[in-house]
Amino acid sequence: MKINKMHPLFWVPHSVTSLLDVGCNAGDLLRDIHTQAPSIRLSGVDVNAQALETARMAAPAANIRHASGAELPFESSAFDYATFIEVIEHIPADQRRKALEEIHRVLKPGATLLLRCPHAGLFDWLDSNNLRFHFPRLYGWLVGRGRRDDGYAGGSSEVVWHHHFSEEELLRLLEGLFRVRRTTFGAGIIFPIVDILRWPFYRKGLLDHPVLQFLERVANWDMGISYGRNSFTILLELERI
Repeated sequence: MKINKMHPLFWVPHSVTSLLDVGCNAGDLLRDIHTQAPSIRLSGVDVNAQALETARMAAPAANIRHASGAELPFESSAFDYATFIEVIEHIPADQRRKALEEIHRVLKPGATLLLRCPHAGLFDWLDSNNLRFHFPRLYGWLVGRGRRDDGYAGGSSEVVWHHHFSEEELLRLLEGLFRVRRTTFGAGIIFPIVDILRWPFYRKGLLDHPVLQFLERVANWDMGISYGRNSFTILLELERI
């Protein structure tokens, strides 16, 4: 699948020596980075213990820990790159600044943080992860109870509303910690609709179904298109102050 400008692999240079993936989940990004640049020393953290078992198999060379972004189990200035991809929206509002402070602590001065999250654009109301709150019965029928929540200590009770951030809101959270090098937008109405259409395939475990693979390609294509401030997703390349 073609790598577009919203994908972390588009940004991570091979010259990086150490990288931390905050919210690594099942380790897909760590695996892909290792394939592209095997010399990078990789680490990852996530609160989902079940997903981490998969991550350790996907990226066996990585140092993977069970931890939250607000309490990173690493020494200060340990990394020269960090990725924070589709994670901050999962963190309760009162812990977001703390997580960014922790990432700041473990990064070297001048190091890079790549942050991607949902954007407060024209189609944020279509976020499939929030439909569980609007239509809980429909969500349970299409997705299957617990399928997206497995591995979290509190189960569904730990799932928070997917907040869509404006650029200005992110800048307030980052103030004094990081400066923005580049801002990139991607995805419009197609991406969230495709995400909803993927639900039945996940529910039935049809992850190799050709229709699902086609939907993945369509979503990737739409993610690579910038709709400016109407976009569904925002990516910031940041420098640690």
